[in-house]
Amino acid sequence: MPSYWDRFANTYTQIGDAHFWLQHRLRLIENLSGRALEVCCGGGRLVLEMLKVGIDAYGIDLSPKMVATAQLKLSQAGYPPERIAEADVTHLPYHDGEFDVVISTGSIGLMSTTMQVQAIQEIVRVAQHEIRLLEPFEKKKGIYGGRIIAFLFDGNRPIPESTFRAFPLNLRVEWDIFGGAFSYIHAVKG
Repeated sequence: MPSYWDRFANTYTQIGDAHFWLQHRLRLIENLSGRALEVCCGGGRLVLEMLKVGIDAYGIDLSPKMVATAQLKLSQAGYPPERIAEADVTHLPYHDGEFDVVISTGSIGLMSTTMQVQAIQEIVRVAQHEIRLLEPFEKKKGIYGGRIIAFLFDGNRPIPESTFRAFPLNLRVEWDIFGGAFSYIHAVKG
């Protein structure tokens, strides 16, 4: 029987293939350089895009299916498949400050509130400078159209602003998708 994360992988494969979603994800890597980690990288599309433009990119995912898919794509494109590994975002197997930037696209919103805090803590730990997230963000109270769409679509839970405020981050929320169901969150350590 497929794992929980493999079942979600089927949903995210469809999302990842949607052109509008890819456009938003590609905005995450604009003006990016250095060493990057994408957590819960799905099929490796964004990691591959980063590698193509010279960013030293790596990825992790909990879904064995998505890791295998991503490794195959990297291999077919001539990159070492071990740049994508199976790992848990709440326990990243990397050293403090190992990456210039850490990116996440929708994975943290799938977690419980406790796991969200653990994931942000790990992301902050391994990110040397900045964090770029495309996640559901608690900007509006109550029920609204975007939140309903996101919940029905994949069960996303908004990340409370207090989760980010618990860490030494300069936080900026830039643009919304699906009427605020997802937001681009840019955080700089400091």
